[in-house]
Amino acid sequence: MLGESIEYLAQARETLGTVTNRLQANHTRRPTPAMIPVTGMSLALGLATLLQQCQDAGAWGEAGHERLNEVAQRLLHGKHRDQIRTMMHSDVAAAASWEKVMTSKYPETEKLHWHHQKPEWTCGQRDAQKTEHIRCNGKGAEDGSMFCALAFFFSHFADEMLLKEYPEPKVSIDTPKKIPAFEKVNVDDLADGQPRKNARAAFYLRWLTTLVGDLHQPLHWLAENSFGADVKIVYQGQEHSLLSFWEEHLPKKLPEIPSMTMLDLEYKAQYHQWGHRLPPELFRQWAGEMADKVCNEIYGPMYVNHADGSRKIETPFQLSEELFSNWVKLADQMIQEGGERLALVFLDIIEHRRHKAAQKEGRGLPPPLLAASVPAASVAEGGKSANSIPAPVKDVKLQSPDAPTPPIREGSTGSASGQAKLLYGLHRARRKRAWRNLTINLIIAAVVVPALLFGLHLHSRSPGNLARMFALGKHEHM
Repeated sequence: MLGESIEYLAQARETLGTVTNRLQANHTRRPTPAMIPVTGMSLALGLATLLQQCQDAGAWGEAGHERLNEVAQRLLHGKHRDQIRTMMHSDVAAAASWEKVMTSKYPETEKLHWHHQKPEWTCGQRDAQKTEHIRCNGKGAEDGSMFCALAFFFSHFADEMLLKEYPEPKVSIDTPKKIPAFEKVNVDDLADGQPRKNARAAFYLRWLTTLVGDLHQPLHWLAENSFGADVKIVYQGQEHSLLSFWEEHLPKKLPEIPSMTMLDLEYKAQYHQWGHRLPPELFRQWAGEMADKVCNEIYGPMYVNHADGSRKIETPFQLSEELFSNWVKLADQMIQEGGERLALVFLDIIEHRRHKAAQKEGRGLPPPLLAASVPAASVAEGGKSANSIPAPVKDVKLQSPDAPTPPIREGSTGSASGQAKLLYGLHRARRKRAWRNLTINLIIAAVVVPALLFGLHLHSRSPGNLARMFALGKHEHM
């Protein structure tokens, strides 16, 4: 991400110039940037500063990951929260520093937090936000990029039989069998110096948690301008890179996390868009949403149209209060939706874990149904069902019947008609699978079994078998 060696020198010089300007603003006599000689010492300091900035600019900063993980943790009720805590050997919110720990210990894993494809896409391309091409084939997504890492980590928790209950993706995922960046990584080490049981599952789950958060940072999907690191913006007299502003500054300016009741209602409204599809396919769908956000809501308002028909972003870009407010709302929405979607992935993993455990014991479990298919009485009792992945509704029953329903966040599509359409499509697909399985069983019963019995009968009546049967009978009479 740092670029070639020449870019190092230019960015180091620019960093030194920025530091000098700030010192001049404090009435300290220093030479201007043009007068600073690029000596070995100054270059080393500049490169060290630049390397530190790039290391700190991970996904959402630690504050953003902590907020996103906190939303997911609040949406896990009762035993589900305990199950994830046991699997992760940590609370979800406490895993916010995992990216920083891993990047510090294994710098080669830093690439996993970004999307890469060949060739890299740009906002100016036609249908740039379409994601059908994203698959782990080395072109649509590289094996060492975020999408493939997400698919890889989820595959370690998936149950093969349960996967068959979901519709096949229109475009295959091509989940990689290994991640090149992990060749020298100890996947049984949780970096806390303590030996733990099932450490590898905890390792993978912490990575999956972190990458779902990264997925919802829109700048991580567009390599243009070094994922925003090359774009300089000025807000309230302070200069930032676009990337560091989104990752470090904005998460600290967000409002309080909504109440439990509001979070549950938001989650339930969104759940019906997601519950009928596999998480890897959802990762691809969510990537398309992030691509749209980064082009139209982050970069779009920054471009200035010129008389000659050209469009460009002024350097440095002066960030207005209006655009800052819009970005705060967008960051808040992305982090909250990221937390809701992370909770969905956790619940899906728990369901896969149940099926794996049942399979080991020789038992079968019915496929999960959407929470909306649970009778209203069951929902009022907390959404519990032996046959469902429950959507959290814990605090809804505490509301007065006359209390107004909290408004759903703008952008949510939890309408009754939309939910009914999705549910109808899901149940129709399952009915088709049931009829197909019944047809296969009838063919086996009507054709295969009689043919097998007839073949065994013919074999038993063959001359050799008849002679042996006659000899055996004669021997018994004697």
